[in-house]
Amino acid sequence: MSMMKKMMAGLALALVFGAAQARSTVALVEPERVAVAATPESLTADQVKQAIVRGGAKYDWTVVREEAGKVQLKYVKQNKHEVVVDISYDATGFQVRYVNSINMKYEVVNGTAMIHPFYNTWVANLSRAISTEATALAATK
Repeated sequence: MSMMKKMMAGLALALVFGAAQARSTVALVEPERVAVAATPESLTADQVKQAIVRGGAKYDWTVVREEAGKVQLKYVKQNKHEVVVDISYDATGFQVRYVNSINMKYEVVNGTAMIHPFYNTWVANLSRAISTEATALAATK
């Protein structure tokens, strides 16, 4: 390989890896409350909690803390990124809220919470998985 080709290949790799490292932040999306039951009799609060734990486990979220009406989950990606969320719940639904993160570029800019774009994707996946689990639990009643 000629010297020029090696330099061009090195430059291309530097640009690709540099762009990946310099990923910009986006507005942190706090999902709306998700309804999981048509009627309060469809599921119990304990079943919604069970759906949260199972749905989280499907995407490698782990339970950090539990209390009545709230579960705290943590997600660690490649021992590099960490996200913690609180999920409040009752028999009719749940809501995911940001708690904190490590290496996710979280900051508040002009009153708007900004974060690495993967956060919003991870939380959307978590929310869908919980809804899927709740639907499955309701179907077994």
